[in-house]
Amino acid sequence: MSHPSYTHKTLQLALLLAFQGSLASTVWAEEAASTMQAIRTYHIPAGELTTALQTLAGEAGLILTFTPEQTAGKQSSLLHGRYSVEQAFDILLTGSGLAAKKNAPNQYSLLKVTAPSPSATRSESKDIDTLPEVMVVDKKDQPASSALQNEGTAAQGYRVKTISSVGALGAMKLQDTPFSMSVVPRELIQNIQAQSPDDIYKVNPFARTTTPQITSWSPATNIRGFTAYNTAEDGLRRPYNHAAVTEDKERVEIMNGPSGFLYGAATPGGMVNFVYKRPTLERLNSVTLGNYGGDQYYVHGDFGGRIDDEGRAGYRLNVVRQDGNTAIDHQKIDRVLVSGAIDWQLTDQLLLELNASYNDYKTQGTSAYWFYDVKHGKAPDASKLWSQPWARDEFENTKLMGKLTYQLNDNITLRGAYMRDYVDRPLVIHTLNNVISNTAYNQIRTFSGRTKDTYDAAQAMADIRFDTGSAQHKLTVGYYMYSDKFYQTPANSNSGWLGPYSLNSPTYVAEPAFNGGSATYYAGYDLNENYLIGDAITLNEQWSALLGVNRSNILSQSFTQSGAKSQADYNKSRNSPSASLIFKPMPWLTTYASYIEGLEMGGRADSSAANPNQIMPPMITKQKEIGAKATVGNILLTSALFEIEKANEYTNSDNIYTQNGRQNHKGIEFSATGRATERLTVVGGLTLLDAKVRKSEFDGNLPMNVAEQHAKIYTEYDLSGALAGLTLTGGVQYTGKQQANDANTDSLPSVVTADIGARYKTMLSNHPLTLRLNINNMFDKNYWLNAYYVGTPRSVAFSANLQF
Repeated sequence: MSHPSYTHKTLQLALLLAFQGSLASTVWAEEAASTMQAIRTYHIPAGELTTALQTLAGEAGLILTFTPEQTAGKQSSLLHGRYSVEQAFDILLTGSGLAAKKNAPNQYSLLKVTAPSPSATRSESKDIDTLPEVMVVDKKDQPASSALQNEGTAAQGYRVKTISSVGALGAMKLQDTPFSMSVVPRELIQNIQAQSPDDIYKVNPFARTTTPQITSWSPATNIRGFTAYNTAEDGLRRPYNHAAVTEDKERVEIMNGPSGFLYGAATPGGMVNFVYKRPTLERLNSVTLGNYGGDQYYVHGDFGGRIDDEGRAGYRLNVVRQDGNTAIDHQKIDRVLVSGAIDWQLTDQLLLELNASYNDYKTQGTSAYWFYDVKHGKAPDASKLWSQPWARDEFENTKLMGKLTYQLNDNITLRGAYMRDYVDRPLVIHTLNNVISNTAYNQIRTFSGRTKDTYDAAQAMADIRFDTGSAQHKLTVGYYMYSDKFYQTPANSNSGWLGPYSLNSPTYVAEPAFNGGSATYYAGYDLNENYLIGDAITLNEQWSALLGVNRSNILSQSFTQSGAKSQADYNKSRNSPSASLIFKPMPWLTTYASYIEGLEMGGRADSSAANPNQIMPPMITKQKEIGAKATVGNILLTSALFEIEKANEYTNSDNIYTQNGRQNHKGIEFSATGRATERLTVVGGLTLLDAKVRKSEFDGNLPMNVAEQHAKIYTEYDLSGALAGLTLTGGVQYTGKQQANDANTDSLPSVVTADIGARYKTMLSNHPLTLRLNINNMFDKNYWLNAYYVGTPRSVAFSANLQF
């Protein structure tokens, strides 16, 4: 595998990162040299005692020694306010039967304590403030997702330890996964005030948005140079994710590269898994009032707690109402979200998880799609609406999901899940802009009548643990699938190409009388079925392996209004193997080498091609990857060297959509997530690519819309020492030069954007209050996301969150 080529932009980027690293090192040194505050401000949520103690040690800069057995199954209460280290320990350890012993400056250990005699208690009570009673709950009574809720907090630098779903294999430790994976946890989603997946991709170390949600198409991301719509929800696949929401999500987990063995048929640009919030062990009442930018005011309620006294059943409810104009002229979002979850531990072995949600999402003035007959010039003014104010899209989405987990015994776990998703799209009006000169463009407005989709996804898996000699096995076998039944109206219409219009400012016209009905007919069915067998083998403390194969079948059918098939069925199957070897020379360092294949349905020629609607043969993707993950202090560092190859599809010079040649991406990526110092948090990543088209008429060219350099850094700095409760935030994103056509005769310049913000934590009538402010694209730069879409303008988001 050869190394990526490096340009002067790479050198500039390296200097930028070196400056950031130098700045972080200086801050780190200053922090280490400063005198530790005797009293400091803490906000550590109630939850698992192990996590709370780790958070306290990280925030206070302590070395804390204890064994897992000492804290297993024990809970802590909320720690909020200004305390000394000793006072903080007293609150967290109340009711645990443990106490903190100071062994040396900044070094503590845990000791078991016995209850004092009644007389001793009486004699000391006059000098000790009585603390609230803390309920200690045994681990088996906790909600199954309580560990996830305690991971990735701001106090932990957004560093997580667990992936909730590595596809069909289920949960795994992040550091031990032999794939490049990353997580955007709930508190980071809240603190950047993410409204859509676009905001999440912006802060993720490796992803970048290619199709914004505001276009009303399904939001897409580009990872390792490949664009994909691949999404899952709680590990269950779905084809698209239109009108996506974030308020009911606990985290977003992203896998880089092909995922065929784990998720089934998909494009090689990674997999994005949206994980729903689960019921909380302690009662949660949280209300947020805010604005996502422009006049997008909203209210969000998040409520959770136990249903019964024993805590075997719990609930979670998220409700959102939003209405108002975005930062783009004449553009508006109006939506309602109601999302609920129930967890019920039916027996000690059987857990039932239920979800239901309703999402009504309306967009007025959807953003335009651009393509050029001439070379791309400077990006249009992003604050202006370059489509039409009456262009719009409406979604009504009802989702039901259920999961059963049965612990048959210590060696066998059975997992089943099913999701049904109803999507009703009453209408959609899109606009496309064709730039015909450096000063003018034409526009077409397209009306599509009502469409409906019924998405199904299911899993039936068994995890079987056994030993062969000294080797330990976790064998996973089972079946998983996802499908889409889609309905459409027979009559769609468009305005034809109109113009030319000036590129100096948008031209708005009256809405024409489109022809189109609301009656739908059954138009087609897509199905992907998968049979999987995988074996996670632990050879010893240092060596392990992950082996598996997935038999994947793709079926696609399409029908005319009369019910006849409009073309022959697309029905293809293939085995997708995967093999990984993992070596841990030290507990904090994991290295791996992996090989994975994926199956992808061939592309379909569009209606303007010389071979309209023709479907290409299935594509096989192959990836080789070597990587390392290291937990250094409170930071998780990752790196990976990879090569991905797949079939190349494009429209040739004869206007024929064809599959010819190979697309090869070689690259290297790095990331850092966590607390660099007591007060400095860093979330950042860098991807360098050498992407080429091989063995086609564009042999040696860079694929379209691929940036060979991509880097970002998001930081937070806690000013608690000077201004208690105040945190400053900011981020910088860099995207390198992209080619705007397959022939590489048109290109888009590199771009740097920056964000800044702050949040302030305080108490209001003894209840935690958090105020947030984020300025996105603070310099209001106009830029191209890719050849088709313009980036977002400057926007200001702010909110107030009260927990009670």
